[in-house]
Amino acid sequence: MDYLLVKPDKNRHRYVVGIDFGHGETSAAWCELEWDKSAGKRESIPHDVELIGNLKVIPSAINITPDGRCYIGKDAFHSDFMMDGAKMRVGFKQCPKEIEGESEQLMIEYMRSIYARIIEKVDKLQKGNHIVYIARPSGWTDDETKDLYRRMALEAGIPLGGLTSESRAAIFYAINRDEFKKNVSQGGIVFDLGSSTLDFTYLNFDDPDPIDHGYPCGASIIEQAIFEQLLLKDNVFSDFLKKYPMYKDAFLFECRKKKEAIYNTSDTNLRVRERIELAHIVNLDSLPEEDINKYEDVALKLRFSNVNEFNEWLEQVCHYKTDIENAIRNYLNQWIRDKKVYGVYLAGGATRMNFLKPIIAEMFQLSDEQVKGDSEPSLTVSRGIALIGTADAITSVLREDLERKKMQLIEPQRLRSRMDKLVQDMAGCISETSWNVVHEACSDFKRKDLDKKLGVKDLETDIRLKLEKFTESGLPSIISGVFNQFFQYESENVRNELNDIIRNYAPGREIKNVHNEVLDISLDIQSISDICMKRISGIVGKLLWAALGIFLFGVFSLIYQAIKFLIYKFKSEESRRKDICQELEKNESKIKNDIKSELVKKFMEDASFSNIVSKELKYYLEKLIQYNIDRVRIPIE
Repeated sequence: MDYLLVKPDKNRHRYVVGIDFGHGETSAAWCELEWDKSAGKRESIPHDVELIGNLKVIPSAINITPDGRCYIGKDAFHSDFMMDGAKMRVGFKQCPKEIEGESEQLMIEYMRSIYARIIEKVDKLQKGNHIVYIARPSGWTDDETKDLYRRMALEAGIPLGGLTSESRAAIFYAINRDEFKKNVSQGGIVFDLGSSTLDFTYLNFDDPDPIDHGYPCGASIIEQAIFEQLLLKDNVFSDFLKKYPMYKDAFLFECRKKKEAIYNTSDTNLRVRERIELAHIVNLDSLPEEDINKYEDVALKLRFSNVNEFNEWLEQVCHYKTDIENAIRNYLNQWIRDKKVYGVYLAGGATRMNFLKPIIAEMFQLSDEQVKGDSEPSLTVSRGIALIGTADAITSVLREDLERKKMQLIEPQRLRSRMDKLVQDMAGCISETSWNVVHEACSDFKRKDLDKKLGVKDLETDIRLKLEKFTESGLPSIISGVFNQFFQYESENVRNELNDIIRNYAPGREIKNVHNEVLDISLDIQSISDICMKRISGIVGKLLWAALGIFLFGVFSLIYQAIKFLIYKFKSEESRRKDICQELEKNESKIKNDIKSELVKKFMEDASFSNIVSKELKYYLEKLIQYNIDRVRIPIE
């Protein structure tokens, strides 16, 4: 499926379109891809699309007449367009099951119509110069459903770049809002109440992975309650729908309009006075004469003393307020347990309902000032998907650059140079530490058992024993330490080189903590150290002794000892031992350099050792680089 998606191309694509095919409402926005500007100068401003007239948000409704004409939004339920054989649907975006299904085919036609309307309304959008990203309900998490939804969009002729969840789109928009950015830096929630679901997304800038979860308590439950508990319990309306079931969605749509009228009032103390008139929904002239007379004056009155009384009625018939409270409680206890919440951002058109903000403030233990919303909450997701799609397009090109850098960082010539450094570091550390063993032996020789006469043979024996012990027990930890330090150093180099690229495209997304990256990659330093020990433990002692022996030969020779005996005959035991050690220690620099050179030579001559370590180094760098490339990915599916 991925191969059918449009891949961002900075030579062709100039714009990104984000579409929110919501269960209840549809909106769209577009952003310009400012390829020629550096990251700090890109504006990334989402522009809303006026889909019908000057309306930026339209109801998610469709009517396909028998002659193939397609009407969307409010026009879908215009009485002149509702006729026998018409396919009508409101709130039709259910979880897709099969692409040839009736609901899925209606959705495809709706997608096609909306996309055509966007192209018609935005002159800048031409064939091939833009990519489209669409939002999916957060509850659609299985791959099969997401794959089917992508196929539906592609069949609708949409140049699809990918999907992202509505909650991710909402959080992406919210974090760019000044009124929420401060809260999310410490821990904030986007509360997105749409027509079908209530979605929560928690984000803290210290933890880059959002925590999102959705609940099936969208606001369409309210119009469904009006429809089932009031309209269907009216005998005349019920009788009409039994006789003309094709109008069911039209009546549902009318119930939704009344719900919006109730909650859109600025004064919630005003009386609720709404009417659902059958003659305003149905073209009575299309009915038989006897039905015209029967239904022409039929109306359902919605009468409540104020909005709060309507809320109380709603709680009685469907427990809607309780469902919202339970969803908040579950999210708090099961998903973000013990995490601090410093603010909530309201998204989705349904957040206009007056009872929500007090519930949210109370249950999250926040002040009213910490619960904020946008002036146009119905546009949050479409703006967010346009922004997140723009970021995906930019970072897709960034990832291509990073992939090229990855190949440079693991090319054979560079790996050989890194191997050279590793061998030099390891040989240098071993030679330095091994000399410390000799120095320790000399120190012991100078001061122990001064009441006894000890000679160079005693020193030789002690040095040999200490070197043997060093190669058996001290050498492994030294090699492990060298490898750890080396891979940490390489990690830092990789971080700096990748950040040079990331900074140009996505400032603020640079890799900040190398140590954590290293820990997250399965690299067995101990195994590499063991491999090295098998290769070198048998030769290190010999190399050390061979290098030392060049100088020790003179110190340990019989002729040398006879001459020194005459010279030292009248010296104290302590002075004599110091002079013996001095003969050895004065050649420290030359001995250490020779040991290092011999070790380097042996390491480089051992093809098996070089192959094993260079292979592990390549594996490590590949994993480290890929890990960090993946970290700059946007949550597009």
